[in-house]
Amino acid sequence: MPPLLNLPARTTDLAVQQRGAELVLRWTAPGRTTEGFPIGDLERVVVLGREVEGDSVDARSFESGAHEILVLEQPAAGERIERRLALPAAPGKRFGLAIKNYNRRRRSEGLSNVVIVEIAAALAAPRSLNLIPLAGAIRLEWPPVPGAQGYRIYRATTEQREFALLAEPEKPPFDDPNFTWNQPYTYFVRSYLKIATGAAESPDSPTAAILPKDTFPPTPPSELRMVVSETAVELSWNLSPEPDTAGYNVYRRDASGQTARINTELQTAPAFSDKQVQRQQHYFYSVSAVDDKGNESAPSAPIEVTIP
Repeated sequence: MPPLLNLPARTTDLAVQQRGAELVLRWTAPGRTTEGFPIGDLERVVVLGREVEGDSVDARSFESGAHEILVLEQPAAGERIERRLALPAAPGKRFGLAIKNYNRRRRSEGLSNVVIVEIAAALAAPRSLNLIPLAGAIRLEWPPVPGAQGYRIYRATTEQREFALLAEPEKPPFDDPNFTWNQPYTYFVRSYLKIATGAAESPDSPTAAILPKDTFPPTPPSELRMVVSETAVELSWNLSPEPDTAGYNVYRRDASGQTARINTELQTAPAFSDKQVQRQQHYFYSVSAVDDKGNESAPSAPIEVTIP
């Protein structure tokens, strides 16, 4: 049997993103040889780069004019690698990058995928980020960044601790409706500029965290109606639209001007019968809605009744 070559496999997942005045490179170090065996002698990883013309370049011609811009000695096989470089060219130029993996005998299978990035003028990060809890969303506000064509919002949660792209609004503010009360969330924002090879991002804004609490009452009940007899007032109203509405309170004001709640327990149905009335008396009724957190709405528009 011929001896194994033990050549590290080519990198195929190099990705490059401009962020502010840096290029962020991410790739996976090879974990196996070209022959499919676990790698045992990954000695060096070299990042090559050069200015290029156009959107693509032949690997052979790229390598002939490329120079080493970063060298990693003995990286761990199979690890995910991230490195940052100062912008290697002026705005408007295109810069290509690729990777070569070497074993102890300084042999390599060849170049990785070649990534071409158009260099853009560095964008500033949003200076601040404010989070405001609303009834149905978490609102993110930040000052606009001059020159930005859009923004990328990143969010982390207790279930997903790594920040993930949430949305790409064109301008602030942004409302995030996908949240759960009493669960913590952390955000940051980057501005970005569209370029021919994708987008150039800014550095991160300051992070902001929030633990949203539901302090928002339901909508007051509408269209309070009544049916009057000598011994009772039958009240009914429209349901409040919020799904967390737990029930309703009924209030009555008499001729003396005193207002009191007349239901002993929260009314789960949109109806109430007041049998504690006196003939020839004048009353005002109103109804409020209460959610499952105990938040109570403002009273409905009152209705006036005189008992015959």
